Amino acid sequence: MAAQPSPSPAARPRVPAHAWTWLQRSRPVLTEVASQLYGSTEGHVLDRLKADYAEDPFVQDLVARVVCDVAFNGRVPERRPAGARWDRGLTWWAAHLAGVSTKEFDARSEGSSPPQARLFGPQPQPDAAANDPGPVPRRRPLVSVERRAMIQALRDILASGDGHTVPADAVRALLQSLEAEQQ
Repeated sequence: MAAQPSPSPAARPRVPAHAWTWLQRSRPVLTEVASQLYGSTEGHVLDRLKADYAEDPFVQDLVARVVCDVAFNGRVPERRPAGARWDRGLTWWAAHLAGVSTKEFDARSEGSSPPQARLFGPQPQPDAAANDPGPVPRRRPLVSVERRAMIQALRDILASGDGHTVPADAVRALLQSLEAEQQ
């Protein structure tokens, strides 16, 4: 299933405290959200994020997309993997992305697990072609602001070059600016 983490605005419930707590503990997710929204992870990002989330549909969509991309590898979870135990906050975000209540999400996660792909030998043929939803469109990976700047700087260097050569001074200047940013 393709990741579509943006329920309609009317379906956006209030984020419970345990979901915010999970987000705060999930440093990769919070760092990516803060980087995309504010360009920095310094200060009281979570307090600012909570206020912005309550007011701004763009922030709500961005948070949902980042949770989906970082925590769930770009796929909206339909259920917890068999045998997995999740924090209540992570379960809330998964249910929110799937557009169901946490109760329904937990119910989906119980019972028999879906068939697992064979590790060796040919894969069995599916019983019915009706179950095949077709190709899943791939999401573009998240690109940080720094990476976008690096890509643009490299394109500028290539544009200033002649055929298959680039000016060494331009490469040196880029390296100096990158090294200066690390210090």
